[in-house]
Amino acid sequence: MGVAGSGKTTLSREIVRRVCAVYIDNNHIADAFSPHTRDGRRYQRMRPHFYKALYAITEENLKVGNSVLLDVPHVKEMQLPAWRASVRGLITRTGVKLIVIRCCCSEMSLYQRILSRCEPRDRWKLTHWQEFLSKEPIDVPIPFPHLDVDTEQDVSRNIRKAVEYILG
Repeated sequence: MGVAGSGKTTLSREIVRRVCAVYIDNNHIADAFSPHTRDGRRYQRMRPHFYKALYAITEENLKVGNSVLLDVPHVKEMQLPAWRASVRGLITRTGVKLIVIRCCCSEMSLYQRILSRCEPRDRWKLTHWQEFLSKEPIDVPIPFPHLDVDTEQDVSRNIRKAVEYILG
C-alpha cells in the first residue's frame, strides 16, 4: 500500500519475480472504466465497485490456494473501520495470513515521481496537490502489523527486505 507515486508498482513487480503470487493492480480494473482520471463524480461513484471486483478476484484466488499480491493504495480505506473489518473477514473466510507493506517517500519525491510519469490520471493530483495529500496522507496510521519501505532508499535492499518480510 501507499500513496500514488510512492513506489508500489516498482516494488510489487520485483516481489512477484521472487515470490509466487497472483499480481493484481487496482489500476488495471479502474483503467478499464476510467483510464484518464481518478477524480470527478463518475469515478468516485464507480470506485467502490472497482474495489469490490478487486476483492472478489482476490478472494477467489485465495480460496483456490493462490497467494495474492495486491498493488493498491488503500490509504483512504485504511482509515475506515468498516473496511478494516471487511479485510479481517476476508482473512477469516480464506484462512490466509495478511502481509502489509507500505511504500513511502518524501513529499518532494512523491511530487516528482507523479510529475515525471506523465499520466493523464495524475493531472488532478498535481493541480490540487494539497487537497490530494489531505485525502491520501503519506503517513496514515496502519492498525495491522506491517513493514514500512522507504522507496527513496536502494531498490535492491528494499526488495530483499520486503521478500524477507513476506517469507518470514
